This record gives sequence, structure tokens and C-alpha cells, in this order.
Amino acid sequence: MPRLFLRAAAASLAFATPAFASETVTRAQVLEAIRTFDANALGSLAAPKPEAEAGAEVARASNTILAYALESDDVLVDLGPDSVPWCDVKKGLSDLSNSGERGLLLAAYISGCVKAQLQSGKQDANPLAGWVAMLRVYRAVKVREGVKIPEIEALLAMQMNGSIDAYAVAALKRSSDSLRRTYGPSAGPPRQESPALAAQP
Repeated sequence: MPRLFLRAAAASLAFATPAFASETVTRAQVLEAIRTFDANALGSLAAPKPEAEAGAEVARASNTILAYALESDDVLVDLGPDSVPWCDVKKGLSDLSNSGERGLLLAAYISGCVKAQLQSGKQDANPLAGWVAMLRVYRAVKVREGVKIPEIEALLAMQMNGSIDAYAVAALKRSSDSLRRTYGPSAGPPRQESPALAAQP
């Protein structure tokens, strides 16, 4: 997977940019964006697209998915350090090694979380579905680019030995506990109590 392609995907994850302010993303639009992301993030062996075209499609799809995750009451996505240990969403990605790859993997994680919740019809901030989607993309990145990201290697090892489900439950609990310590117990709806995008400082 060419580095330019990955850089384009990472650059698309400009958190809470004005591009998101114009129109609300619908469920149909985000599902189409997820299909586009899935079709282009791994590349296609049967009918490969030019690098720039595939990168642009991943960037557009990533922005749509992120906007939906930020705006929608239908999904919860935990972006705390326990769920996305390969990047610090407060500081950004630019200072991290392999920042382009990390950005692409963050987009894959968010896409996986949103897709699973829309399919189930239930909010669930458990990071497992996001990790599974992210690890699928990571394997392709690792093979094509030779990139190894230690935090993701740890998750990959847990997936291989069957401990990732329990680790996801523990990660969600740590995120929830951290938010409660920071903001106190919530008297409002569950969305405010859960470790969601909107709740991250």
C-alpha cells in the first residue's frame, strides 16, 4: 500500500474541522462511506485503482464516517487511550512514527465501530468491532509497507491467542472509569456516561 495513499487517509482525519459543519450525515450516507472505505483501504487485487483515486476515496469516506460518529446519537465510539493505544487523539498523529498508517488505522477502527453498531441497532462503545476492522487493514499495511506498530502488534497477538474479547471488555471499563473520575457520575442519558467521541476532552 503506497505511503501517499496512507498519508491522504491520515490527512483526512482532521478532527472536528469545519468541513463537518455543513450537513448532517445520514445513515445511508455513512453506510455507503463504510462500503467505500472497505473497498479502497485494503486495495483491490482484481481491479486496482490509481493510488491518487483510491486515496481520495478513502479520505472522503473517512471524513463522512468520522462526521457521523461525532454527530449521531445512534453510535458511541471510544477514542480513549485504552481503545486506540496507537494514537493520542488529543495530541494528533503528526508527531508519531508512521503517522499516515496510524491515521488510516484510526479511520478503520472508527468505521468498524460505527458499522457494527448500525448493524446491531444498539449503541455499544466496546472497541472490539473497531479493533477487528482495524487489524484487517493493519495486516495489509504490514505486508505491503513493512510497517510494524508496537501497540497494534500487542492487539494482534491478543487476537491470535484468543484473549482480545476479554481485553476489549477491560479496556471499555477502564475508559468508563476514567471518564467517571474526570466528569463524575452522569445523571443524563447513557450517551453522556459512556466513553464516546463527544465525551473526550
